[in-house]
Amino acid sequence: MNKLRISLLSGISLLAIGLLLSANPALEYWRSKHVEHVSASPFSVVASTLPPQQQYISGQPVRIEIPSLKIDLKVIDGYYNANNKAWTLTRDKAQYATMTAQPNNKDGNTFIYAHNRAGVFHDLSKIKVGDKVIITTENGHTFTYKFRTSQETNPNDTTLFTYRGAPILTLQTCSGVWYQNRQLFTFDLVEAN
Repeated sequence: MNKLRISLLSGISLLAIGLLLSANPALEYWRSKHVEHVSASPFSVVASTLPPQQQYISGQPVRIEIPSLKIDLKVIDGYYNANNKAWTLTRDKAQYATMTAQPNNKDGNTFIYAHNRAGVFHDLSKIKVGDKVIITTENGHTFTYKFRTSQETNPNDTTLFTYRGAPILTLQTCSGVWYQNRQLFTFDLVEAN
């Protein structure tokens, strides 16, 4: 009787552990099906949708807002350490990759990243095509971007750093069962003030 009870408890425990381990992949799968994707590479050259501008404007990003997701975060500088292939990270702020273009109305890819955790970029996977992001700069400019596409990649993918073309914004957060991948969200600039 005692052996039967131990076997039964062991079986139930293994079943519970299996269910817990499968919950995150199931949730990630569900999220991936509810984020609208576009088949083109997010870093292909895109013609600007902005009217021709007389004056070039740019600035250091200090704030990011995504109204549809109720995200409003301070943006600080972020740095890449080539020796250990790691980015600086904070628990509660977004970070601007200083090696990429500042928000501007001419060209380049502005790259901002943050943790996939509540209060930061956790809800980013809920964004829909056409949703807007507003970046405010230290010198008072605002840049409004519209969501175009999303793709999952590995942490060593550097294709976003070779982008040349109309100004875009790329947001990144971790994804995957163990957060081993990166989810990239690409936005096109629609307004600069």
